[in-house]
Amino acid sequence: MALQVFKDLLFTKALTNQALADIWFIHGFGDSGKAYSEVFKSKLANLYNLWVVDMPGFGASPYNPSVNTMKQQAELLAEAIQTTASRPVVIVAHSIGALIGTWVCQLLGNQVQYYFNVEGNLTEADSYFSSKPLQYNTPEAFFESFSQEVFTKAINEERYRRYYASLKWVVPQAMLDWASSSQPFVRGNLCGEEFKALSCPKVYIWGEQDTPAETQEFIKQHQIPQRHFAGVGHWHMHENAEDFYGYIQYVLANVDELGN
Repeated sequence: MALQVFKDLLFTKALTNQALADIWFIHGFGDSGKAYSEVFKSKLANLYNLWVVDMPGFGASPYNPSVNTMKQQAELLAEAIQTTASRPVVIVAHSIGALIGTWVCQLLGNQVQYYFNVEGNLTEADSYFSSKPLQYNTPEAFFESFSQEVFTKAINEERYRRYYASLKWVVPQAMLDWASSSQPFVRGNLCGEEFKALSCPKVYIWGEQDTPAETQEFIKQHQIPQRHFAGVGHWHMHENAEDFYGYIQYVLANVDELGN
């Protein structure tokens, strides 16, 4: 099974013999590991093993219909982590990809030393991108419309130019798979309840520019551990790279288990 895992999941990685932990990065809807490109220039690259994943059907990873639900892909990624990890594990997950991140944390249990959820889905309101494929008759019809929508935004916004570059690599069916398989966990804010219930140390990273009011209220009402970056949009990893990766470094420097 290990061989199949590495056929379905392709990684960009930077490894160091002195690594304090293995950090695994999970992209969002329609995105790829390129969303985390700046991490390899950050100080994290000198301290930790960095594993940046393309999930099946996204980025450089091939589409595989036998592991097409988000739950199945969480199980696949958990197996990859268990196959490679010899150090404490840290998870960083973005947007709807944080569903996978949450499930990986559930599957790995106390092996996970910290979880950074970056504007992941906590409420139904967060599904503003990932529910769109369900409104179209075919994945291709959705993809054509969505690509044009993103391209229009990319004319004036660098963050969407980055997103559009990853979007051109995606398999449209993979986006529909994520949309359909995530919906039962988005409804009723189950995704937020699952994140809240995780026993591992965790934090929710957000900016008010794209975080819906319902999600901001959920964070406040449920006292979710959180870090707010003012004036930042959805892609903290490159919109606010220096502060974002600096914050991760600061948090991990203060996690006792990583220094022992």
